[in-house]
Amino acid sequence: MIIPFPPFEPDKSPYEIGSSHSAVNALPVANGWGPMPGLTVISQALPSRCLGATYVRTAAGNYEVIAATQTRIYRLNTTDYSWTDISGPSAPYNVPLQDSWTMTRYGDQLIIHNLTDPIQVYDVGSGGVCANLAGSPPKAKFSWVAGDFLVLGYVEGTDGEKTVRWSGLNDVEHWTIGKKGADLQVLPEGDEIMGGFGEQGGFTVIQRAGMQYFPFSPSSGFTFTRTVLNPKQGTLAPRSIVSIGPGRFFYLSEDGFFGGVDRQPIGAEKVDRWFLDQIDQTYLYDVQGAADPFEKIVWWRYRTPAGAYRRIGYDWQLDRWCTTDVQVSEMVALSTPGITWDGLDLLYSTIDAVDEPYDSRVFTGGRPTFATFTADNKLAYFTGSNLAATIDTAEVEMDGLARAFVNGARVITDATGFTLQDGVQGYHGDTVTWSTANSANRAGIVPFRSDGRLHKFRLNIPEAAVWSIASAVNVNAQPSGEQ
Repeated sequence: MIIPFPPFEPDKSPYEIGSSHSAVNALPVANGWGPMPGLTVISQALPSRCLGATYVRTAAGNYEVIAATQTRIYRLNTTDYSWTDISGPSAPYNVPLQDSWTMTRYGDQLIIHNLTDPIQVYDVGSGGVCANLAGSPPKAKFSWVAGDFLVLGYVEGTDGEKTVRWSGLNDVEHWTIGKKGADLQVLPEGDEIMGGFGEQGGFTVIQRAGMQYFPFSPSSGFTFTRTVLNPKQGTLAPRSIVSIGPGRFFYLSEDGFFGGVDRQPIGAEKVDRWFLDQIDQTYLYDVQGAADPFEKIVWWRYRTPAGAYRRIGYDWQLDRWCTTDVQVSEMVALSTPGITWDGLDLLYSTIDAVDEPYDSRVFTGGRPTFATFTADNKLAYFTGSNLAATIDTAEVEMDGLARAFVNGARVITDATGFTLQDGVQGYHGDTVTWSTANSANRAGIVPFRSDGRLHKFRLNIPEAAVWSIASAVNVNAQPSGEQ
């Protein structure tokens, strides 16, 4: 009998052969699961927790990584992988609790801000340190670029949490209302602004209880006009909003994960209930999303009741979910700055200690990669050795009339060094009793002597194993005679 390693869908019945309740440290692939890379630590530690990061490409073609803590802003020094303080004259900053830095590229300037401190600007071309953005812009939580305008959302002042305000045309230092197209709009419905992003011909605003679109409309006498896209539903976690392209974005709402303005459910009857059981409900607002620029996966980081940070991922091409037990902090999509031979010497004590292939994206500047800051505040790329993976099948009744005796199984995988366990139950709802973790013999057969009405197989692939697919278990079973 062929039993697949199915998609991770813990909201479904454990007896549904097409769903698994546990798949850890493996990525969805067609017809099964593939390896999930671990972390490669790149930098020295920031002085404290990272609250926002991005990368910029200079006119010379170099890639710089910018990161910020609650009080300072830093640039990664790729000579020794330390952090150079590039804070402006308003430092030390004071990012409030439940807030973070927003970083938005506008031409040759990187706009860096939060709701408490003056907006900072970093000149990408000349480098140096940050400065206060000229033109007396309001302080704001969020920003994005719409055509030739910088748009701010959730600004300081009366009704500021429901206000969007944009700069003058092609002038990020011009904020005088009514001149050069600069203006503002207080949103009368939808509650506070949770974020937004530029679209072709305008921008979209996501609120707690609504979504709105602002098309560029100079012929109307206004720079932008307003159209309500969704009058009642939005997101409760501002940093959960992840845009992957024109009109395509995902986010967390009170009742699960959704995509687009029409709230297409992507987690319903798959992971929504499981996720809401896993997360510390008091930290729903703190869920952070980021898109892996190399894999077609959107990741969300969340806090468990035990205080650990975990991730859940959605492969939007395959419409499948995945999980990992790796502890992470701030997540960010980056382009690698590149590593010289001298830099390689700083990262690894010997050539033998290099655990990355030499054609890795880590060693090639400008390659898209997914990164995080570790628990000890070091920048790390998800390009390391494959993580130890654990993948379960469903709980399968092999014979509808009798118990089944399993004396062996062959795993359909190109992994080596794995072990397999058989978890048996005497009846539906019984406690699972696991066998020992057995290895395959020279013929590729994993031996068992297990008897039960239901069988559930668990594949364990060791850390750093080289593999590409694990799709199913071919089980040798026969009725045991007992009803």
